[in-house]
Amino acid sequence: MTDTKTPWLNGWRIAGWGALLALLALPAVAMQFTREANWSGGDFVFAAILLGLLGGGVELAFRIGRSGLQAAAIALFTLLSFLTLWSNMAVGIIGAESEPVNGGFTLAVFAAIVLALVFKFRPAVMRGACLALAILQPILGLVAAFTMPGHGVEWGVLGVFAALWAIAALLFRKACAD
Repeated sequence: MTDTKTPWLNGWRIAGWGALLALLALPAVAMQFTREANWSGGDFVFAAILLGLLGGGVELAFRIGRSGLQAAAIALFTLLSFLTLWSNMAVGIIGAESEPVNGGFTLAVFAAIVLALVFKFRPAVMRGACLALAILQPILGLVAAFTMPGHGVEWGVLGVFAALWAIAALLFRKACAD
C-alpha cells in the first residue's frame, strides 16, 4: 500500500536530497582545483552522516508534525542543530574547534536532540529546549570573552543563532496552541 499523501519520489524530496548530495560533492570538486580544500575519507564520512541526519530530520518533521507550524519548528530545529554542529566541528564557533567553550555548543545541541527524541518532539518540551539554546548562545560568548583572552567573540554570529533558536521556540509555542 502506498501513501498517496506523501509520494516516495516527489519533486521536493528529490530536490532536497539532491541538494545535500551536491553539498557533499562540492569539496571533492574543490579539491581538484585548490589545495585549500583537503578533505580525508573520514571528513567525507562525517559530512555524509551529518547531511543524512539533516535530510532525515527534515523528512521526520513533515511526517510527524501535527500541524504546519510544528513541522516547520521541527525542520528549523533540525537545520539549526546541523548548522551548529557543522560550523563548530569544522572551524569552531569561538576560536578553533578544539577550544573547550565550543564543547558547550555541541553538548547543548546533543542534549536538545536527546530531549527531542525522548519526548517525541512534543512542542512544550521543544519550546523549552530551543529557548535554552537561544539563551545559551550569548552566555557561552561571555564565558569565552572572560576565559579566552585574545580570542574575538563573533557576537553577530551568536546573535543570529540566538535569534533563530528563539524563532524555533516561538514556532513550538504556537504549535502548542494548535
